[in-house]
Amino acid sequence: MSTRTARTSPLTARERRDAALKTRRRRHGILTVGVLAVVAFMITVAIVVQSKRAADERPLVAPAGATGEEKLLVTVGRADAPAVLTVYEDPRCPGCAHIERLLHDTINRLQDEGKLRVDYHLLSFVDRIAPGRGSKYAANALAAAQDAGKFREYHDVLYAHPPKAENVDTYGDKKVLLDLARKVPGLSTASFTAAVKDGTHDTWIAAIQKAFDRQTLIQGTPALVFKGRDLLKDPEHALTPERLTELVDNEATPPQAPSRAGAAPDEG
Repeated sequence: MSTRTARTSPLTARERRDAALKTRRRRHGILTVGVLAVVAFMITVAIVVQSKRAADERPLVAPAGATGEEKLLVTVGRADAPAVLTVYEDPRCPGCAHIERLLHDTINRLQDEGKLRVDYHLLSFVDRIAPGRGSKYAANALAAAQDAGKFREYHDVLYAHPPKAENVDTYGDKKVLLDLARKVPGLSTASFTAAVKDGTHDTWIAAIQKAFDRQTLIQGTPALVFKGRDLLKDPEHALTPERLTELVDNEATPPQAPSRAGAAPDEG
């Protein structure tokens, strides 16, 4: 039978021990919940602080001569060249370094002949795949080289000295990028050095990557798009210097006018 009357008889020794144990457990539980709440709060604050540190709120600074509707491209070659090659590459991408070693002499020659323009998308997503900062740092350095009018030269040097593997963040050390600049006559200046160290074009590089993330046509690097097709995915033709030259020459050579059979010869 239930009763609201308080017990007046003294507790036994066992009952006192059980009561003390329950009290300790209750206090421990309260303390544990409190500690967990403090830890969770500290983690949340750390994440928020880190996110604010990671977010670069500086204004977007495009390099000199940036092209495209949103000024997110670096263009090399005559603007009115008959052939246009669009290149998507990431400085930490081993495949990009391979393609550059294979084709850069041919690309440079075709540009110098006025036949080819190359539009570069300087991507930085490898930093997300193999954590690091080398893609962003190297892309920013390339943009700084564009400011100095030395993009092509520095681009060739950079891809001639790539990281040993995708997960090796060689360019994460800005000193490496500055040392490579010394291989390009006239590039290692105070303004270039400051742009590399300060990350002058970091926000521009981030904007390029965001634009790439929004599109669905290209899913990785390297990609070399010519007349709407990625030449590296052509099942019938391997992309070689000879193949690229053939494609560009076809665009650069005006079509022959059809001969007029039976036409009278011009009179002098």
